[in-house]
Amino acid sequence: MKRLALLFLIFLFPFGAGAQGEPLKVVATSSILADVARSVGGEYVTVTALIPAGADGHAWQPRPADVLHVAQADLVLAVGIGYETFLGQLVDNAADVPQVVVSNGIPILPFGGHNMDDHDEAGHEEYIGLYGEAGVCADDPHEATAEAGHDDELAHGACDPHVWTDPTNVMIWADNIAAAFAAADPDHAGEYQANAAAYREQLTALDADVQAALAVVPEARRVLVTNHEFLGYFAHHYGFTLIGGILGATTLDEPDPQRLAALVKTVRELGVPAIFAEVSAASPFAQVVAQEAGIGVVTTLYSESLSAADGPAATYLDYLRYNAQQIAAALAE
Repeated sequence: MKRLALLFLIFLFPFGAGAQGEPLKVVATSSILADVARSVGGEYVTVTALIPAGADGHAWQPRPADVLHVAQADLVLAVGIGYETFLGQLVDNAADVPQVVVSNGIPILPFGGHNMDDHDEAGHEEYIGLYGEAGVCADDPHEATAEAGHDDELAHGACDPHVWTDPTNVMIWADNIAAAFAAADPDHAGEYQANAAAYREQLTALDADVQAALAVVPEARRVLVTNHEFLGYFAHHYGFTLIGGILGATTLDEPDPQRLAALVKTVRELGVPAIFAEVSAASPFAQVVAQEAGIGVVTTLYSESLSAADGPAATYLDYLRYNAQQIAAALAE
C-alpha cells in the first residue's frame, strides 16, 4: 500500500485523538515497535501490539479482535519497508484510522544477494537511500508479496525492513513517533519530545554496551549466518559480515538444495563458527547446514518480537543487549 511510504504529510494538521483527557489509543504492528512507542508516549498513550511477544511475525495472521483494535485506535504505527504484508486488509477495514510509518528517514539496506561487488571498502553492503525518499523502496509491498508469495527476498521487495537491529535506527523511530504523538495530542507535545530525548540517551548507552560486549569477537570471526535474514543492519553497524540466511528473507521460505550446498561450502571456507536461529522459528534446515559444516546452531536469538515479560528480551533495550551477548558468546574464541 503506497501510502505506507509517504512522509508525515498527514500531520500538517491535527487529526482526531481519543476522548478529552483519555490516553491515545495506539496500535503498533510488532511488540518491538510497541515497546518503543510506550517509552515515547509514557502515561499519555495505551499501546497494543498486533503481533504478540514471542510470535513469528512472518507466520502470524490477524484475528477478528485485531481488526477491532485497529478500528478503535487513534493511531496505527507501522515499520513500513514492506514489513507489514498483512496490514492492507486491516487498514481497508478501518480506512479512517491514521497510519504512521516510523521508519521514514532511515538509511535502507538491500535484501539478500550479499554480492561483494555491492559492498563498501569495509565489506559492508551499501545503503540504497533514505526510506521515504522518491524511488527508495517505492514498489507496493503488498502487491509484491501477493505476486511473489514467500519467495526469498521478493517477499519484502528489494529492501530489508529489519531496521531495529541497529539502535541508531530506533532513535529515528523515537523521533518520528514523538512527532506523530504530538500531532495527535498537541497538549502533551512537550512531554513526548522529552520522553523521546530521554529514550535516545538510553539507546546511546545501549549502543555503547553492545559495542563493548562484541569487542571479544576477533575480526576473523565476525561473520554471521542466520536462519533467516534479520541481522543485516546489526552486521552493518557493528562491523560484521553477513554471509546470508538459510531461509532467505522470511521464516516461511524453503531453501533451494543447491543454495544450501553452496552455503555449506561458504561456511566451511570462511570458518564460520556458528549459525544463529531465533527462538520463535528455529528451522531444521539450520541444523542440516550446521551438521554438514561441522558447527553448532545457536537457537536463542529474538528477531521479530520481544520475549514474554519474564524473559530475557522483555524490552527493546533488553532485546538488543541479549542478542549481542548471545552472538558474542558464540563467536568469541
